[in-house]
Amino acid sequence: MYQPNRLLTNPVNKYIKEVIDSFGCDYELIVRPARRFLFHNLYRPNAYVPEFNKPSFGVLTLRSDLEKRPLLTIETEPQLSEAIRQCYRECDLLWLEVYEGPAGIHMVSEYQGIRMELATPLMNLATALLAPMAWVRERRERGYIPQGRLIQSFHERLLREALDLLVGSYPIECHHQMPFGFVTGYRAQMPSQIARSAMDAVLLISPEISSDGIVLLPINLNLHNAHVANEITAEKDRLIYQFAETIGLPMLVIRAAEQPDAYIFSATALDVEPITVIGRAPADWANAIRPFLEKALEILKPSANGV
Repeated sequence: MYQPNRLLTNPVNKYIKEVIDSFGCDYELIVRPARRFLFHNLYRPNAYVPEFNKPSFGVLTLRSDLEKRPLLTIETEPQLSEAIRQCYRECDLLWLEVYEGPAGIHMVSEYQGIRMELATPLMNLATALLAPMAWVRERRERGYIPQGRLIQSFHERLLREALDLLVGSYPIECHHQMPFGFVTGYRAQMPSQIARSAMDAVLLISPEISSDGIVLLPINLNLHNAHVANEITAEKDRLIYQFAETIGLPMLVIRAAEQPDAYIFSATALDVEPITVIGRAPADWANAIRPFLEKALEILKPSANGV
């Protein structure tokens, strides 16, 4: 029987998300986005940086920002390399390292040549996070615009708008650019070339139902010309879809139909017939996604309840 991946099993990571969720409706935390999307799309490190294509723990964005630009990157890796820190410095990205240590929770951050180090008991993490959040607010007040974007195309924005229409009616939250290997969890048999392929959107079970960050439904947009014309991209798409079928992973794929301005919505591991949508109205896309979402919730409800 398929078991969905749980992204928030570490108690500290779980509490970080809980605290940020409590900061109010202005902000949201996108968990496990691939780091390469945090930078300008033309940026390349001067040397090989292993973490560049791997995910950070999470990225703070504005809920109202349709492109989900990174305001603060949160790193919880125990051995973050100096190379990725240098990438953040070169691109003026604000980041925060959080880890457990002798004094409880330790936090390190840098901003305009200022280095901040804090240590706090876990119970005071919410108060300690107000310090880096002050830097976030200062940047917003002076009109700073980050160069990276987690939502990079018209169709990705359209997909997010459609999903936002569903969030209020279902126990879900929406994340972006999560590597496929994190969507599925560790799978020894996964082809290496697809493990870091980023999903355009990933729906998780909302914290009100489970604080474990249960993966509900990844969504991929196979609409760019490369998905048809580029053999490497097309082969990755095929392997991802095939692997999802093999392990029973519910995954929604949106492809272009033959007729102009038409899109086909289909899914693995869900007993829902493909749906064709004409046009680009967010409400129409939301209505097409709804039956796939409801079926995924029906299938994964026992897992969300911890049964």
